Amino acid sequence: MAATRAACENQMHNLFHQIFGETETLDELNPAPPPPPPPPGARTVVAASDSDDDEQLRHVGFGMAAAPPAFTGNLKKALAGLRRINLDGLRWRVFDAKGQVLGRLASQIAVVLQGKDKPTYAPHVENGDMCVVLNAKDISVTGRKMTDKIYYWHTGYIGHLKERRLKDQMEKDPTEVIRKAVMRMLPRNRLRDDRERKLRIFSGSEHPFHDRPLEPFAMPPRQVREMRPRARRALIRAQKKEQDRAAASTKDDKDEEEDKGKKMLEVKGKARKKATLGDRKERLIFNKHGMA
Repeated sequence: MAATRAACENQMHNLFHQIFGETETLDELNPAPPPPPPPPGARTVVAASDSDDDEQLRHVGFGMAAAPPAFTGNLKKALAGLRRINLDGLRWRVFDAKGQVLGRLASQIAVVLQGKDKPTYAPHVENGDMCVVLNAKDISVTGRKMTDKIYYWHTGYIGHLKERRLKDQMEKDPTEVIRKAVMRMLPRNRLRDDRERKLRIFSGSEHPFHDRPLEPFAMPPRQVREMRPRARRALIRAQKKEQDRAAASTKDDKDEEEDKGKKMLEVKGKARKKATLGDRKERLIFNKHGMA
């Protein structure tokens, strides 16, 4: 039975060679169709296998490029909601928050998100650009806002009004500080959610958008008006008063120290006088009893 089967296979193999020539297998005759091309705008992620030579490619339909190895944050959170944004024709503006004042930076981001920097701006049309904010942990504030500014929110339960200072919020999540500042500058309408999706904030300098045509945003210079002569004279007088006050306080401190030193000397002198008087009395009493 086995010999008959082997003979049949040999005959079929010879017949196959006579018909198709040097082709040995049906796979070579009918090769598998090539894999379908990836959808437009899809990113290609390289997945490392056990061997270094073998690499597998898979297509992910986020419309974004593969994240560089340097990005160690939450990639899912960084790419969330990008599918719902039409990225065609949008510019990718990069804001460096290091050393920038919170309010001035937030106002510029709000302008770009609304598209007010474009000649085609319309309040009912969403034509703002993508905004990538870096180094949120290095933002700066003026005055005593770091300790005095307080964020309030309510959980919905009776008596559960919560509060958190700006300093504590910076330690917990610095990206939320910039997000709140920007979103509170945007109008509350139907375009608000789309604009919020275009805002991507990162606490450090790492981000997963290196494959995009990034454009650094140059902050406009501060328009500081030259001080008027009267205000300048008033400032000089105030500085002089402050210096006089500091000098007077140091002089008062020196006088107090001198008074303390004099009082200590007086106390020591009185103690010495009391000691000498006591010694004299003891001598007189001894001499009196001795004479007796």
